[in-house]
Amino acid sequence: MSTPSRESLSQNEAVQVIVRCRPMNSQEKQADCNRVVNVYSNRGVIEVENPKARSENERKKIFTYDAVYDWNASQQCLYDETVRPLVSSVLEGYNGCVFAYGQTGTGKTYTMEGLDCEEQWGVIPRAFQQIWTHINRTTGLEFLVTVRYLEIYMEDIRDLLKIKNSKSLELREITGKGVCVTHLHSQTCQSADDMLRAMRVGNKNRTSGATNMNEHSSRSHAIFQIVIEMAELHSKKVKVGKLNLVDLAGSERQSKTGATGERFKEATKINKALSSLGNVIYALAENSQHIPYRDSKLTRLLQDSLGGNSKTIMIANIGPANCNYEETIITLRYAYRAKSIKNQPIKNEDIKDAKLLALQEEIERLKRLIEMKSNGGGEVDDSEVVLEESETSDDEDSKKDESKKKLELGKMEVDELAKKLETLEKQMVHGGKNIVDSVNENEVRLEQQKLEIAARKKREIEMQQKIELEEETCIELKQVFASLQQQVDFKKDKLKRLYAKLQSIRQEIKDNHKIYMNDRREIEEANDEASMQLRQRFLIIDNFVPPEERSRLINLAQFDEDKDNWVLKKEKIDAITMERPLGHCYRRPISEYAITTGQVVPKYRGENVLDLKLDMPLRITQDYVSPNICPQIKATVTNMILHDVENNVIVVKALPHTVSARNTSKLEHEGKYKQATKFVIDMQNYRTKKSSEPVH
Repeated sequence: MSTPSRESLSQNEAVQVIVRCRPMNSQEKQADCNRVVNVYSNRGVIEVENPKARSENERKKIFTYDAVYDWNASQQCLYDETVRPLVSSVLEGYNGCVFAYGQTGTGKTYTMEGLDCEEQWGVIPRAFQQIWTHINRTTGLEFLVTVRYLEIYMEDIRDLLKIKNSKSLELREITGKGVCVTHLHSQTCQSADDMLRAMRVGNKNRTSGATNMNEHSSRSHAIFQIVIEMAELHSKKVKVGKLNLVDLAGSERQSKTGATGERFKEATKINKALSSLGNVIYALAENSQHIPYRDSKLTRLLQDSLGGNSKTIMIANIGPANCNYEETIITLRYAYRAKSIKNQPIKNEDIKDAKLLALQEEIERLKRLIEMKSNGGGEVDDSEVVLEESETSDDEDSKKDESKKKLELGKMEVDELAKKLETLEKQMVHGGKNIVDSVNENEVRLEQQKLEIAARKKREIEMQQKIELEEETCIELKQVFASLQQQVDFKKDKLKRLYAKLQSIRQEIKDNHKIYMNDRREIEEANDEASMQLRQRFLIIDNFVPPEERSRLINLAQFDEDKDNWVLKKEKIDAITMERPLGHCYRRPISEYAITTGQVVPKYRGENVLDLKLDMPLRITQDYVSPNICPQIKATVTNMILHDVENNVIVVKALPHTVSARNTSKLEHEGKYKQATKFVIDMQNYRTKKSSEPVH
């Protein structure tokens, strides 16, 4: 990819932050929850009431954004006022990104995808419609539109457009292109319907599950990528616009969702990725020198969208009920922090490695080849080939057959090339082909008016916010006091307002400190758990892995930056090449072992047996060696046993199998009984003898 020109460089552009509040759902209504969120769309202000406030200063929290929408806002209104200008910039050659963030069950998927009804379409289907409306009415340009659809589930990247491909994909950072996903399937589209079909196929393959807060909760982060290449007819200059449409999984708490088992593991991975995204936003907002993009795969994929070469819109979704107050405040703070991120969007012009240029060159080559084949085949005319039967001879018949065969082969080659040319031309879309049927001047004017209305509304909100900020100072300058008492009252009112603002800021600091301490405690617990697992593994390695094997594995270990993990290199094994056996004056080669052994056993010479000795593996165990027992302990144990025998503590019993009645005769039973009786009598004699001995 070529470096962009200085003219294409634009000024720093802040991330546009939009907040959308959904209506109360049936569960919240049944639980008699109260609405604590107030939305002021004309000012871009969200006001949240704290249901657990202990003082007046803690009761209300106010946040200001680029645009806010309440539960009555339609999908069309949201798209026209916020997303439509961004998609227009993508069609001019910029990179764009729209991603939805919020608690699970707040309507992120509804905002991005919507429902099957056209009136309820979300951001993604309406972007399809706008792109193809622009292509169909643009003349003098050729377009190549490709889409990709992927998800990040349990920190693994999966392709949603290829059902059979269940392998995890890898991330690679390519100079000039940024972070890319290797072996990700790209699908060429010819219309908005093709893009809709691709989205529906990916949604069927996307991972989802049921929780207490949402019956169809998204358990993965989904990214729908659209790449639009644009080139003028018979021109080598290509512009490329890229649009990332991201539907993030919702942040959630285990106590509310009731997640257990696999759902709990999914929630842990989701919260970890969103926490990494929050750390990136915080670092960018604070102008930190180190931005932790590598903490998760989600932040690496959104690296260009946050602080990079892209125009970005963040849609924060919240719920209005008091039971979700803490999650709502966290989302609003999250979004407010993202307002201060500055991107550097650059128009992607004069791209040298675009697919559209390769397609144009291949189409021109096929056209030339078809023309050459057609001219070559046209030299053989039917009037020259078909001769009268009376004038033909054997030689002329053979020439006639050969010319017919060449003509048929030439036609087959031309047909194959024509089919290949047709498939390549189908991938390219010529702009303006349906301008008479689908787009008229009124529709073009209507879209321009929509863009103007959106820009005007944005300016109105900005002006309203500036007026509110300057209102306090202006009132004091314009105020005229008739007496000192009026001035004192005015100063008291101003002091009360400033004191209330001070208390609000202090409470905000306390809340942020509380959140910080909770995050720190979670990080410390995760660190302790990781340290415990590390010590456990070191203990296993030190006690059960031989030193030679351990050193070998350490030498093979290396850090892979693409996988962001440690991997084992392939060990080089020096194969011992065996010499080819010689013939030794025999009909076929015979091994030395067969010759020497064949002198004793003739079959070895006939069967040509080789001496194949297996290489024994390295031994990792040792023979058991009995411990050395002190002689004093041995003597003590022996004395104790003799003492027990003398005191009739040890009773000699016959084993159960010795008196078994199975497969034994009566004589055998009598013999065993006599043997046991003799053993008991001998023991009694031994005790009597010991007792009769004089004591020294």
